[in-house]
Amino acid sequence: MKKKYIFILAFIAQTSAFSQNKVIQPESVQSLYIELFNDSTFLGSATGFVIKSKTRNYLVTNYHVVTNRNPTNNEWLDPKFPIAPNKIKIVHNANILGNYTISTENLFDKKGNKLWYENKIKNEMVDVVELPLNDTIKAKIYPVNYKTSVYEQVRITTSERVFILGFPKGMKSAPFFPIWKSGLLASEPDYDQEGKPIVWVDALTYKGMSGSPVYFKPNDKVLFKDGAEGFISGGGTAKFMGVFSHSYEFIYGALWKAEYLEKIFDSLP
Repeated sequence: MKKKYIFILAFIAQTSAFSQNKVIQPESVQSLYIELFNDSTFLGSATGFVIKSKTRNYLVTNYHVVTNRNPTNNEWLDPKFPIAPNKIKIVHNANILGNYTISTENLFDKKGNKLWYENKIKNEMVDVVELPLNDTIKAKIYPVNYKTSVYEQVRITTSERVFILGFPKGMKSAPFFPIWKSGLLASEPDYDQEGKPIVWVDALTYKGMSGSPVYFKPNDKVLFKDGAEGFISGGGTAKFMGVFSHSYEFIYGALWKAEYLEKIFDSLP
């Protein structure tokens, strides 16, 4: 079998933020802890991350996070607690790495209109939304590169390990980084599940991980699409695989595919 070696230069724009040698993985500063409120009433916590359009930054998280409703039938997630959030608090990275700033974003305008962007598949909501960010003056933004990576020529299939970077049950790693939770791709990535562009991931998942970005970042030999085996080295960032959404009895997690979301993200103003 052919062997292949690909060497790359680390992306200057991303690695410059880590000159203090305190962060090894750039992805650790991309996942953001968020809390949902209805006025002053705390409703829960989740995870989000930022993408950048041609004009502005957007927070990406789940539809069910910002609505407290099931995206498949729009019913309340908890009928005993039928309250929707109207604002979201985000723990952003500050300009000095390791410091943080908290911002608040409204989910509705003064007329009660939604401020986030959402999409449908047939009669169901896509469980991924994009909220334009306004309060970021004190924040250092590390947007996720959802389009390209050094792994574009790598064959990614079932049993490959992926990483879900979020805040399970509000847990974090010091000072305010996400927990790297690994899992295995449990369904064929080229096939949709539940009639939606999702892939099953074999991983124990918990509340608070909703909205987490999911990455492919191997540490050993990979298989390329041309059949060759080899290694990729040089400090490149991970391949964005999509957004974690929901779980099946906490054993399998649903991953909305990056290939599908790319079209949505590209259409943002």
